[in-house]
Amino acid sequence: MSINNQTINLFNFTYPFIKLDNSNVKVGTFFSGIGSPEMAFKRLKDNGIIKNYESVFFCEVDKFAIQSFCAIHNKTPNDNVGDITKINGKDLPYCDIWIGGFPCQDISMAGIRRGFDFNSNTRSSLGWKMIQFLREIEDPPKVVIFENVAAITQKKFRRTLNLFRKDLEDLGYSLYENVLCALDYGTPQNRERYFLVAVKGKYLYQFPPKQKLKLRLKDLLEKDIDPNLILSEQVPFDLESFVKNKSFDKNSKLICKNLKDKRKKYIIDLYRFIDGKNHCGRDTSSKYNQTARLWSMNGYCPTLTANSTEDTSKMIIYKNNCFFVKKISPLESWRFMGFSDEDFYKAKNSGISNRQLFKQAGNSIATNVIYYILKNLF
Repeated sequence: MSINNQTINLFNFTYPFIKLDNSNVKVGTFFSGIGSPEMAFKRLKDNGIIKNYESVFFCEVDKFAIQSFCAIHNKTPNDNVGDITKINGKDLPYCDIWIGGFPCQDISMAGIRRGFDFNSNTRSSLGWKMIQFLREIEDPPKVVIFENVAAITQKKFRRTLNLFRKDLEDLGYSLYENVLCALDYGTPQNRERYFLVAVKGKYLYQFPPKQKLKLRLKDLLEKDIDPNLILSEQVPFDLESFVKNKSFDKNSKLICKNLKDKRKKYIIDLYRFIDGKNHCGRDTSSKYNQTARLWSMNGYCPTLTANSTEDTSKMIIYKNNCFFVKKISPLESWRFMGFSDEDFYKAKNSGISNRQLFKQAGNSIATNVIYYILKNLF
């Protein structure tokens, strides 16, 4: 079967579906970031899917991510097992589930793409450390979940991914993989990611079905817009009459000038804006497609990234009968990853800068997606 449809070994249909004990699930995460899996477990508990969970350890080296993680999840740096290259698997306490979104820099389309071969010493090759720990630990977890960018399934990385999978199979795990998009699980962000669910023993696992998206970008925007985030002049426009009179066609455009430099313009495609079609405008001052795109408040946001979220998430707003262009706010970036405002302010108030808040959102796993993946284990 195709990766974009759930991969199931046809010989596995005699296996029972896995159903983990939900009384007190012990969890360990690697490359933990700000802890979206932990947030997913909290939701599972709040929604009565599991009775309780225990975050046994987390593993992170970025000092700012550690600071945010501790502030959000009421942990201390002592709960962090630290640098993954210095861990011995035998020293890890037992967990029912391990989750690791290993670094994507050497796999992503936006990177140099040096790959994640075992001996490559790239950041992305650190994912192999989790397999090493599975060999070393006396009582391995029942389930291990790996996450990375969808590009890992491309021909360039297929051989390495197959070796990665084979090592897990040799350790007694049944494997299930899929590429899931956050848009299909309640989050208005076009974020595709590869997930590999490894289940100890001969058990079946089924990925969650897609859901109809109910939210739009505008539903997660801050009500009070920070003037410092507004990039363009506000252009008065009677959009209601424009739509009612059907006076627009697929070539209808509107231009907003940059607030600081009138030579820079934002061209808005009104037809695509109304329809919420992907990107619906262009920043004429940008040289690159990714940063030139403008996104409709009636649609969804692009993939948030660790390094360029501000530049790639410029959106077209229609408010008080005016069109204008604004940048995404740090709080909005966290909302688009499934974190609550309370989580955001816990991190921010601990002293985390806006730059780091953007980075932490872009590095995270979409909470809704990992929530539904985990839900199907119980």
